[in-house]
Amino acid sequence: MLNFCILASGSSGNCSVLWTDRAVVLVDCGCSSKYMTANLENLGLKPENISAAVITHAHIDHISASGLNFFLKNNIPIHLHADTLEDMSRKYGDKADDCRTISFNDGFKIKDIEIMPFDVHHRDNNISRTLGFSFSSAVQGRKYKIGYVTDTGKVCKNMIKSLSGSNILVMESNYDREMLDSSFRPYENKRWVLSEWGHLANEDAAQAIAEIKTASAAADSLKYVFLAHISQHHNHPELALKVAKDMLYSQNITDINLFAAKRGQRCRTIKIS
Repeated sequence: MLNFCILASGSSGNCSVLWTDRAVVLVDCGCSSKYMTANLENLGLKPENISAAVITHAHIDHISASGLNFFLKNNIPIHLHADTLEDMSRKYGDKADDCRTISFNDGFKIKDIEIMPFDVHHRDNNISRTLGFSFSSAVQGRKYKIGYVTDTGKVCKNMIKSLSGSNILVMESNYDREMLDSSFRPYENKRWVLSEWGHLANEDAAQAIAEIKTASAAADSLKYVFLAHISQHHNHPELALKVAKDMLYSQNITDINLFAAKRGQRCRTIKIS
């Protein structure tokens, strides 16, 4: 069995968990230790049984000080790129050094879950690299795949290739352009969000989902798609869903179950058995 659940999504904190009969893997931990423990227990998972965590990048909503404490308290090894470790060390100092970190430059495996990282387009003065991931595991002899991108300013061909064939997809759908343009945000921040190193607009997320679907061979590819990292001030879940549904319908793609990951709320659990 392969299970997946988004525990939290958005600028106030991001974390997801996937698990099989053999492994439990966290993706990011930008939430409080208390929130993490309660939500994992609601899924029947104990923090001390987590096999490992993987980190997309070092922004505080993806790896917080409380998240680091959660890893330390439960002796959870953290898999992250060497660049991300440097970014974390500048921010958290010795606390990051005390964690059991495992750097990688290529694909790796945590028990029966294969993990393939790939670069995405999200960078600023505080972080030097952001990654997306694909997670794969066999269920009854067939391999299933989860694609995961929460922060990116654009979706390039390499990302489409890395995400194609996903049965479950998490894709950032951060902002509505009109809402962002009329917001209170400073001009420099808006310019960064709109850049190819910032975040992804609803229309661009929807187009990327359509391209990934088209590039996927399996009939049940993209059976479940979660729109993630939805901005609190420049978007709302219903709008993100409408844009995605309209875009997919216009391209005759009607077999995707679409969900919006709401801020600070656990999403439904997807079970493949």
